[in-house]
Amino acid sequence: MGFEADNGTVLTDEMLDKRAEEYEDGTWSGHGEVAMGRPRLYDEDMGTVSFRLPCSRIRAVEAAAKRQGESKSDFFRRAIDRELLESR
Repeated sequence: MGFEADNGTVLTDEMLDKRAEEYEDGTWSGHGEVAMGRPRLYDEDMGTVSFRLPCSRIRAVEAAAKRQGESKSDFFRRAIDRELLESR
């Protein structure tokens, strides 16, 4: 049994195992350079900000973010960026 890719190519378990082994031992020559971890959001280091909100506001943020197809973090980043631009 195998996995069918979007382009219709069928990859068998053996093919996937071989590619995984090549990737893990550094010999994989797939598409472009492999970067470990999440992609960077900005061209500078990031820090963490933590603050408290009433639960009703948290629920409202979660609902708004979900409607827009984004995470709470993305929602907050966008809101902060918008406020910073407006306050110039």
